[in-house]
Amino acid sequence: MQEVLKFYKKTASLQKTADELKISYAKVRKILITLGEYKTDFSLEVGKRRSAGKSILEIATELKTTTNRVTAFLPYEKNLYAGPELTTDAKKSKVYRKRINIAREKFVNRAINKDEKNNLSIRKEKFMTNDCYNNTYAIKAVHLHLELKNDHSDDAEKMILRKYGESSTGDSIYRDILIPSDMPLHNLHYAIQRLFGWQNSHLRRFVLPEEIYNRLTGGTVKGWTDLVGILFQPPGESEHDVFWDDDYQSGSIKTWLKKKYTGPYFFHGIMEDFEYAQNDIKQLIERFPILEVKESFRDYMNRSKGKDKAKPRILKKAPLIELTLEEMNNSIIMEGGTESLLERLEVAKVLAFKEDDFCIDNDIFPVTDKLIYNYDFGDDWTITITKEKDCKELLQKGYISKDELLDAKATVLTKHKPVCIHKDGVFVLDDVGGLHGFVSFLKEKSETYVE
Repeated sequence: MQEVLKFYKKTASLQKTADELKISYAKVRKILITLGEYKTDFSLEVGKRRSAGKSILEIATELKTTTNRVTAFLPYEKNLYAGPELTTDAKKSKVYRKRINIAREKFVNRAINKDEKNNLSIRKEKFMTNDCYNNTYAIKAVHLHLELKNDHSDDAEKMILRKYGESSTGDSIYRDILIPSDMPLHNLHYAIQRLFGWQNSHLRRFVLPEEIYNRLTGGTVKGWTDLVGILFQPPGESEHDVFWDDDYQSGSIKTWLKKKYTGPYFFHGIMEDFEYAQNDIKQLIERFPILEVKESFRDYMNRSKGKDKAKPRILKKAPLIELTLEEMNNSIIMEGGTESLLERLEVAKVLAFKEDDFCIDNDIFPVTDKLIYNYDFGDDWTITITKEKDCKELLQKGYISKDELLDAKATVLTKHKPVCIHKDGVFVLDDVGGLHGFVSFLKEKSETYVE
């Protein structure tokens, strides 16, 4: 920590300190917050609420942000990760590369059998014909709006993002794209990486808005387990399954990403099969026929006052299947969480058009009018995804012409790949501290350029 402080006092810059020590911007910031050498209005607000004994979840709810962002602006806390509110983001990041190696060994190098090759060739030939323009059952072009936004930007930050980040709003960077209607979430991930300038070097997940998630599951373990394999990933999938094709080693990352988001699409993650997923759930329930339900993190902190020897209090004992999700998450560590959506799901089927009514029955899609894409759980990049009915607004504002739109649709249908039809804001960077850190980066770079 003192080494970070030493370089920060020398450079007076979070980014330069991170570059010098070859660590992330977010880590530099957290260390300096811990040492009391770096403060922002947001970190002071978070610190005040934490000192009042509020949990990270409560602080995030009050400030209308994510638990990851709250954690990023808190000092390191002794024994924080030994309590019942244990977060798994740091643990997941450490084993990410290990998972990549497992994926290479078990999935990527697996040969595609002859029948599978023939099926892929037939599908590709079908997509390349003109039939797709007239066949109502063929692939369609679907318009998505993807917005990366900072809800806590002040006027100075908005000015910087407008001036140097080419953002028309000053608080967001967004893309409008057309995708093939059969594109799964898994392949959309790679398209998002290309659209926003990331290098696919961190963990990610797709989740539902909190209110939709709570409505679907009823806030119970039973409600969640009923939807595992239909909508949600099983607990065991986080080990390696979602990274089955993450085989980049060298060369152009842009070319590699292009291959991943271009169809025909197929998914080889075994755990996303319904029977495998439900078997995983069965094993989980059998493992905890009776579970000791622990107190909440807030109660634990208020009672223990941060003492090392304090242990979480046991509130009751009950079968796992009879608990609420909150009780389960307070009592056991779910490495992959319970919110992550199956990546084999087709985007267009999960998403309803923006502002449309949608079904919330367990076996009927669509289930939501917006999706959340979360990338790099430290920097906590969060993109909101909506499905638009048409491109009228883009046409009216002159962002794209009718001919350009027709060409884009033709590319989607004949080449079976997404096309960006409007871009607002520059590309961002990995390991820069999220959108807030990116704005600081733009400011520092602009000042260097002026000098």
